Amino acid sequence: MYPALKHSHMLFVAISILLFEYRFILKMMKKTTGKTLKIAPHVNDTLLLATGISLAYIAQINPIHQIWLGSKIVVLLFYIGFGMMALKSEGNKSIIGYILATACFVFILFTAITKNPLFINL
Repeated sequence: MYPALKHSHMLFVAISILLFEYRFILKMMKKTTGKTLKIAPHVNDTLLLATGISLAYIAQINPIHQIWLGSKIVVLLFYIGFGMMALKSEGNKSIIGYILATACFVFILFTAITKNPLFINL
């Protein structure tokens, strides 16, 4: 069960970032997103969150005791905020939101890989 959940979670991560990147590119090109592109990220992110919570539950990982998981959750909230800024703002504010959201995603990714928010194995 755990390997299937982990692979599903990683798939939803990849889909999430691809959808964010695609929606931002469409925004920069001044193209409209259809109804599917407005709904799909919410469905995918719900599945991403559900698999993440399930993985933590099965592995008995508590974000209060595991600083790397707690850090990922806090930065995820920033990612959501910056992503909204990127997709809903205009001009430089949108670009800054995009850069910061992407930086949050990279932080979350490297923290997940190293199990350390400093990206080094101590």
